[in-house]
Amino acid sequence: MRERYRITERVDQGGMAEVFRGVAESMGFKKSVAIKRILPNLTKNKKFVAMFLDEARLSLHLQHANIVQVFDIGKGEGADAAYFIVMEYIDGCNLKSLIDTQRQSGKGMSASLVVYLMMEVCKGLAYAHEATDPETHEPLGIVHRDISPPNILISRNGEVKLVDFGLAKATSQ
Repeated sequence: MRERYRITERVDQGGMAEVFRGVAESMGFKKSVAIKRILPNLTKNKKFVAMFLDEARLSLHLQHANIVQVFDIGKGEGADAAYFIVMEYIDGCNLKSLIDTQRQSGKGMSASLVVYLMMEVCKGLAYAHEATDPETHEPLGIVHRDISPPNILISRNGEVKLVDFGLAKATSQ
């Protein structure tokens, strides 16, 4: 991972994985990326590793404006080597943070904002549900199964993107 990607800061950590902001560097070009890595204590759990790799493989098929793009999958080096997914970095926040901020300020979200956010989420979900395998053209049959405020990202430009297809099910699985 160190050859292609440089971690700059930890963005988030859950019970199973951590997400970093990083930089992809190649031939003098630099691009901000998000790197999702299995927590070191879970690298020996074969069932979890298989689920993580399923998420990565599934996400590689999804290319839509309302779904975070996955660029690469890899495995670190050394004794504590962990699998990782390299994704598009979204400069913004998740919907949970936005809701919390609105709640703390005593304001609610406007109906028009809520409708906009949900329409964009539905566009991403519809695409995922209808996605086909690029080689066989067979339906992937993807169901996200974890649409929640932390898994809906909102960029500073107002783009709405779904992330974390870790619990998704597809007919190929």
